[in-house]
Amino acid sequence: MLTDCRGLEITCADQAALDIYEASLVDLWNYRLAAPKVLKGALEIDAQFPMANIVRGYIMSMLESIVVRPKMMAAVEHVRATVDPASTRELLHADALEGLATGNTNKAAAAWEAILAEYPHDLLALKMHHHSTFWTGRSYVIRNTVTGVFDAWDASIPGYSFVLGMMCFGLEECGDYASAEPFGRRSIDMNGDDLWAIHSIAHVLEMQGRIDEGITLLDRDPQEWADRNPFQGHNWWHLALFGLEKGDYDFVLKIYDDLIITSNTEFFLDIQNGASLLKRLELQGVDVGDRWDGLVGYAEKQIDDHVLSFTDLHSCIALAATNRSDVLDRYLASLRSFASTPDNYSASITDRIVIPMCEGVIAFENGDFEQAVECLWPLRDQWSPIGGSHAQRDIFTQILIDATIGAKQFSRARTLLSQRLTLRPQSVGSWNKYAQVQQALGNAERAKYAAARAATIA
Repeated sequence: MLTDCRGLEITCADQAALDIYEASLVDLWNYRLAAPKVLKGALEIDAQFPMANIVRGYIMSMLESIVVRPKMMAAVEHVRATVDPASTRELLHADALEGLATGNTNKAAAAWEAILAEYPHDLLALKMHHHSTFWTGRSYVIRNTVTGVFDAWDASIPGYSFVLGMMCFGLEECGDYASAEPFGRRSIDMNGDDLWAIHSIAHVLEMQGRIDEGITLLDRDPQEWADRNPFQGHNWWHLALFGLEKGDYDFVLKIYDDLIITSNTEFFLDIQNGASLLKRLELQGVDVGDRWDGLVGYAEKQIDDHVLSFTDLHSCIALAATNRSDVLDRYLASLRSFASTPDNYSASITDRIVIPMCEGVIAFENGDFEQAVECLWPLRDQWSPIGGSHAQRDIFTQILIDATIGAKQFSRARTLLSQRLTLRPQSVGSWNKYAQVQQALGNAERAKYAAARAATIA
């Protein structure tokens, strides 16, 4: 039996197919558009190649749509029919893919964890676990999974840089920014192509309010990432966040138009990035023109395509922002129906978290600020299960802040703004709102101080 570059046995009939397969994985982890085409080359040599079929299924799963699930299951069935029963690692990958194909991400995670316990050098299992768990918001699991294999890795093992990037992100999401950053820096020193490591450092800088450093990290020639898949748009989104906190709204709009949403989109990350950024701009009083029009079409198309709760919520933001009340009624009905789906992670949190958050967003857009607060306030420390990062989920905190101000619940607004400014002390918008709230509370000196802080950043 052949072995891969990390010494793991792999069912493959031809070394050339294996070499191409491994090249496709590097392209995949560097977010290169070429990855699926390269992988196809391996399957052209060895159509039975179990792990190549698994990876093709994993790539389909990254579309985060129920449309591709039958093809994912076909890959599962193929592998189970062709792999020797003794090849437990490969069969566990089939179990993981089945979990993704049925929305049972807990099953997928358990399979990858079983692989990593015995085969800590299975970088594919580590990568898939890392990204899948990200969409469940379980920060400590993300961190603990990579730290649990880290002792088996060093710079002599191919792919070490990717492990360092995941270490950075796992530590960052657990709030250990000081420990996280060196791992990310070392990762990109070894492999400057790794968008995830760059993204992880961006998170560290954003969470610490290191705005200028974040802009320096991400403000690059777009041609540098021209060969990358839509994840590049998420890194541009992070660049926009730095500009947003600085109050440079023209800069943010240019990034949106030129780099994030360049045409009508049908990719889930684009609806997340786009809706989040437009709403953040509107919360700062910026007129975004007709930019919502490029997002609502997708939101309506995926009305029954429930895979990620995070996407569901951002579709709701887009639909609510454009007053699509008829579609929103159907959307909420679809969510209520989906909530009864058994053994499905997203379904399990829909009634408890997703629907109340959607109702809060809708109430906010309708100007019913008291109802928005009633929906969102009890969940303010409980919405990590919707997935995404701290930086991404911050949009719901920002909506809640504006809802409390609109409802004249200024003490609650002060609490939320104090929390946000402690973590992000370089936020022009938050200091301006803090000044407004302190003025409403009769604290003129605090209001004056906050306004001055905002002026020093802008």
